[in-house]
Amino acid sequence: MSTEFELLHNAYLLTTLTSVTFGVVGSFVVARRIGYLTGAIAHSAFGGVGVGLWLSQTVGAGALGFGALSRLLSGSAAGGSALCARLAACIRPVPCALVFAALSALLVDLIRRRANEREETLLGALWALGVGVGLICIEKVDGYASVNAYLFGDVLLVSRADVWFSAVLSVVILSLTIWNFKRLEAVCFDEEFAELRGVNVARQNRLLLLLTSVTVVLLMRVTGMALIVSLLTLPAATACRFTKRLGSTIVASIVLCLFGSLLGIKLSYELNISTGPTITLVVALFYLIALLVHPLRRLMTRAGVMSEKD
Repeated sequence: MSTEFELLHNAYLLTTLTSVTFGVVGSFVVARRIGYLTGAIAHSAFGGVGVGLWLSQTVGAGALGFGALSRLLSGSAAGGSALCARLAACIRPVPCALVFAALSALLVDLIRRRANEREETLLGALWALGVGVGLICIEKVDGYASVNAYLFGDVLLVSRADVWFSAVLSVVILSLTIWNFKRLEAVCFDEEFAELRGVNVARQNRLLLLLTSVTVVLLMRVTGMALIVSLLTLPAATACRFTKRLGSTIVASIVLCLFGSLLGIKLSYELNISTGPTITLVVALFYLIALLVHPLRRLMTRAGVMSEKD
């Protein structure tokens, strides 16, 4: 087994598992045109990362009354310290980010339904609030806390536990999507018609935002919070240049996302550069090529060089 595969097998496994989820959810995000909402959810999730890191340190140190409560429960000072250490080990940044992302998705849904013309302003405030809370909490963490791993991804250092956690979340997302596929598709393309057909449009919109929030947490390990929207939307947007049906878009998006992620990991390893930005540049290049190829196909069709069926 090569040294490269030994170092990168978790990264390859993670991207292979999650590319299906990214392609599916990203296609719905592009069809529903809610990429900007995804950005707000992603930056809110960063607040959860900061809170998770700070809370883990606080509980471990026995601050804010956690030490006294632990001593009371364990009956001794040593037992209290050990209990605080165990509790701190259970508090991880990614699950906290998942909670923040889900709550922000519900808040985004409320803003969309109630804010009217103030929607963009309130979403911008939510965006800034998530980043502000995350950065302030990380500043309070003693020692070195790698913000770059959450801002720009660190897929080369994922553990087997990260792979299992991502696999479970992916299964949940895909199961819910398959179960509600027709209803989600109807809401994405014709909300009024879907409502006339008896579809609970508000519930499906809320479900799509929640699915997006969980996908955002999965993407955090691949591209980081700052680049989440690109990997979630660019493969689907590229596929949309050549397909008209949602099913075809999803399949093409999965393939583009998988190929772009694997190629980005390979290039980042060979060139010794950051993985998240490299993956983003690769899928952005795919989209740029699609923008150039589509008008070229149209010109060739008009000139009679290529038929419309080609």
